[in-house]
Amino acid sequence: MAVDSLPRPAEWPPHSGARFLPAVVILSLFGLGALVAGFGFVGIGKPGGLKYGLLFALFFLLIAAYGYYTRVRRPNGEVGTTGVGTQVRYSGFAFVCLVGLMCCLTAIFLLAAVDYRLGGTIGAAIVFGLIGLMLLSFPALVVAGRIKRGSVILSAQGVHQRGWTFSSFLPWEAFAGVKAVHNGRPEVLVIAYANVVWEKRQLVRFWKIDKVPPAAMIEVDCAAMSVAPEVVYWLLKFYVENPGARAELGTDAAIARVRAADLAP
Repeated sequence: MAVDSLPRPAEWPPHSGARFLPAVVILSLFGLGALVAGFGFVGIGKPGGLKYGLLFALFFLLIAAYGYYTRVRRPNGEVGTTGVGTQVRYSGFAFVCLVGLMCCLTAIFLLAAVDYRLGGTIGAAIVFGLIGLMLLSFPALVVAGRIKRGSVILSAQGVHQRGWTFSSFLPWEAFAGVKAVHNGRPEVLVIAYANVVWEKRQLVRFWKIDKVPPAAMIEVDCAAMSVAPEVVYWLLKFYVENPGARAELGTDAAIARVRAADLAP
């Protein structure tokens, strides 16, 4: 693809997910071990343990899949268009993994609470039940739309960011520049002037998977995105530095520009 020709900012080291592979493999083995243990409980006449084996297996495998997708694999999604502007979405696969593993944890604690209650261990049932209810708030917030797959949208007015748990908007005239940084993973900072009007909102207080930046800016964690980090960087940099081209945002012309890698100087 032409976008593969976009230069990588000097601030980012070359992409290499090899150092994360051992952790992914170990987590996968934990998942397989939990699966074997679950059927082992059936073999010794304790079929009630099967559900925990299956849930823990799924839990570990989802963590492994999340790690592989966000740290090892190089994203290859595409920029899209909405009624508002040109959109770069957060990774849908990573979001599904995150919600799935939280649902697994919720089920484990709630089922344990029921089993302890049926076994007469009331204290443990209360503790596990309370933790389970706390964890249940996560999928409940997903259903309510407070936690959701995010996106960064470039419109004629400015840049809208909907993170997993926050929203932010800054107009084009607010931006001072675009900077690439590396904090264990590639990030793009679209830095704004200090005295601008900044629309921001932290949508979730307890489950802060991500949060509003401490200063006025659009902060994009490229590991969470569905497209290559270079696309995120050059897309934002191009439209910050080329106001005359912003009229094409939200149209096929912007998509064609990205596909042709007509973003870098």
